[in-house]
Amino acid sequence: MQLAKVRAASGNRFAEVRIFLGVFIVAAITTTALGMGGTMGFDGIRASLGLVPVEQVAAADWGEVRWVHTTSRIRADRSTKSDVVGRLKPGDSVRVDFAGAGWFAVFPETTAARAEDLAVGYVYGKLLKKEPPPDVTLPLVRILP
Repeated sequence: MQLAKVRAASGNRFAEVRIFLGVFIVAAITTTALGMGGTMGFDGIRASLGLVPVEQVAAADWGEVRWVHTTSRIRADRSTKSDVVGRLKPGDSVRVDFAGAGWFAVFPETTAARAEDLAVGYVYGKLLKKEPPPDVTLPLVRILP
Protein backbone atom coordinates (compact mmCIF):
# COMPACT_ATOMS: atom_id res chain seq x y z
CA MET A 1 0.00 0.00 0.00
CA GLN A 2 2.77 2.43 0.96
CA LEU A 3 4.71 1.55 -2.23
CA ALA A 4 1.69 2.42 -4.39
CA LYS A 5 1.41 5.85 -2.75
CA VAL A 6 5.12 6.54 -3.36
CA ARG A 7 4.84 5.52 -7.03
CA ALA A 8 1.74 7.67 -7.51
CA ALA A 9 3.43 10.65 -5.89
CA SER A 10 6.61 10.27 -7.94
CA GLY A 11 4.56 9.92 -11.12
CA ASN A 12 2.80 13.19 -10.36
CA ARG A 13 6.11 14.96 -9.76
CA PHE A 14 7.44 13.74 -13.09
CA ALA A 15 4.27 14.93 -14.81
CA GLU A 16 4.71 18.37 -13.24
CA VAL A 17 8.34 18.50 -14.41
CA ARG A 18 7.35 17.45 -17.95
CA ILE A 19 4.64 20.11 -18.09
CA PHE A 20 7.06 22.76 -16.81
CA LEU A 21 9.70 21.77 -19.38
CA GLY A 22 7.12 21.77 -22.17
CA VAL A 23 5.90 25.24 -21.25
CA PHE A 24 9.49 26.46 -20.94
CA ILE A 25 10.45 25.11 -24.37
CA VAL A 26 7.37 26.60 -26.06
CA ALA A 27 8.06 29.97 -24.39
CA ALA A 28 11.71 29.88 -25.45
CA ILE A 29 10.89 29.04 -29.08
CA THR A 30 8.13 31.65 -29.24
CA THR A 31 10.38 34.31 -27.73
CA THR A 32 13.17 33.49 -30.16
CA ALA A 33 10.83 33.26 -33.15
CA LEU A 34 9.39 36.68 -32.40
CA GLY A 35 12.88 38.11 -32.08
CA MET A 36 12.46 39.08 -28.43
CA GLY A 37 14.89 36.62 -26.93
CA GLY A 38 17.81 36.71 -29.28
CA THR A 39 19.15 37.61 -32.66
CA MET A 40 17.86 34.51 -34.41
CA GLY A 41 14.24 35.45 -35.19
CA PHE A 42 11.83 33.38 -37.29
CA ASP A 43 13.92 33.51 -40.47
CA GLY A 44 16.94 32.27 -38.53
CA ILE A 45 15.01 29.33 -37.08
CA ARG A 46 13.64 28.46 -40.54
CA ALA A 47 17.12 28.59 -42.06
CA SER A 48 18.70 26.57 -39.23
CA LEU A 49 16.12 23.81 -39.73
CA GLY A 50 16.64 23.81 -43.51
CA LEU A 51 13.01 24.76 -44.17
CA VAL A 52 12.03 26.41 -47.43
CA PRO A 53 8.82 28.40 -47.88
CA VAL A 54 6.18 26.53 -49.89
CA GLU A 55 6.11 29.33 -52.46
CA GLN A 56 9.75 28.65 -53.33
CA VAL A 57 9.22 24.90 -53.71
CA ALA A 58 6.17 25.30 -55.92
CA ALA A 59 7.82 28.05 -57.97
CA ALA A 60 10.07 25.75 -59.99
CA ASP A 61 10.25 26.95 -63.56
CA TRP A 62 9.42 23.63 -65.18
CA GLY A 63 6.54 21.15 -65.22
CA GLU A 64 3.52 21.51 -62.99
CA VAL A 65 2.28 20.07 -59.73
CA ARG A 66 -0.56 17.54 -59.97
CA TRP A 67 -2.51 15.64 -57.31
CA VAL A 68 -3.72 12.08 -57.06
CA HIS A 69 -7.39 11.50 -56.22
CA THR A 70 -7.34 7.68 -56.45
CA THR A 71 -4.58 5.19 -55.72
CA SER A 72 -2.33 5.08 -58.78
CA ARG A 73 0.60 2.97 -59.91
CA ILE A 74 3.89 4.47 -61.01
CA ARG A 75 5.16 2.49 -64.00
CA ALA A 76 8.70 2.03 -65.32
CA ASP A 77 7.54 3.01 -68.83
CA ARG A 78 4.50 4.54 -70.56
CA SER A 79 2.50 1.32 -70.62
CA THR A 80 0.21 -0.66 -68.34
CA LYS A 81 2.34 -3.68 -69.24
CA SER A 82 5.53 -2.20 -67.77
CA ASP A 83 6.67 -2.94 -64.23
CA VAL A 84 5.14 -1.12 -61.26
CA VAL A 85 7.91 0.87 -59.53
CA GLY A 86 5.78 2.66 -56.94
CA ARG A 87 2.33 3.78 -55.85
CA LEU A 88 0.66 7.11 -55.17
CA LYS A 89 -2.19 7.41 -52.71
CA PRO A 90 -5.00 9.98 -52.69
CA GLY A 91 -3.71 13.38 -51.63
CA ASP A 92 -0.14 12.79 -52.86
CA SER A 93 1.28 15.51 -55.09
CA VAL A 94 3.99 15.14 -57.72
CA ARG A 95 5.72 17.33 -60.28
CA VAL A 96 4.91 16.20 -63.84
CA ASP A 97 6.49 16.86 -67.21
CA PHE A 98 7.46 15.11 -70.45
CA ALA A 99 3.92 14.17 -71.51
CA GLY A 100 3.66 11.47 -74.13
CA ALA A 101 1.00 8.97 -75.23
CA GLY A 102 -1.28 10.17 -72.41
CA TRP A 103 1.35 9.53 -69.72
CA PHE A 104 3.42 11.93 -67.60
CA ALA A 105 6.89 11.47 -66.18
CA VAL A 106 6.54 12.04 -62.42
CA PHE A 107 9.05 13.56 -60.02
CA PRO A 108 9.06 14.39 -56.30
CA GLU A 109 7.50 17.84 -55.95
CA THR A 110 10.77 19.32 -54.66
CA THR A 111 12.86 18.21 -57.66
CA ALA A 112 14.80 21.19 -58.97
CA ALA A 113 16.44 19.75 -62.09
CA ARG A 114 14.43 19.03 -65.23
CA ALA A 115 15.62 15.77 -66.81
CA GLU A 116 13.45 12.83 -67.82
CA ASP A 117 16.04 10.32 -66.63
CA LEU A 118 15.54 11.70 -63.08
CA ALA A 119 11.85 10.74 -63.14
CA VAL A 120 10.57 8.24 -60.59
CA GLY A 121 8.45 6.71 -63.36
CA TYR A 122 5.28 7.35 -65.37
CA VAL A 123 1.62 7.78 -64.44
CA TYR A 124 -1.37 7.87 -66.78
CA GLY A 125 -2.35 11.53 -67.21
CA LYS A 126 -6.07 11.18 -66.44
CA LEU A 127 -5.19 10.00 -62.92
CA LEU A 128 -3.37 13.25 -62.13
CA LYS A 129 -5.56 16.27 -61.38
CA LYS A 130 -4.71 19.98 -61.35
CA GLU A 131 -6.42 20.49 -57.97
CA PRO A 132 -5.97 18.66 -54.68
CA PRO A 133 -8.67 16.18 -53.69
CA PRO A 134 -11.47 17.49 -51.52
CA ASP A 135 -11.22 16.83 -47.80
CA VAL A 136 -13.89 14.22 -47.25
CA THR A 137 -15.17 14.38 -43.69
CA LEU A 138 -18.70 13.08 -44.24
CA PRO A 139 -19.43 9.42 -43.48
CA LEU A 140 -19.74 7.22 -46.53
CA VAL A 141 -22.58 5.21 -45.03
CA ARG A 142 -25.74 6.79 -43.70
CA ILE A 143 -27.18 4.99 -40.70
CA LEU A 144 -30.96 5.22 -40.55
CA PRO A 145 -32.74 5.43 -37.18
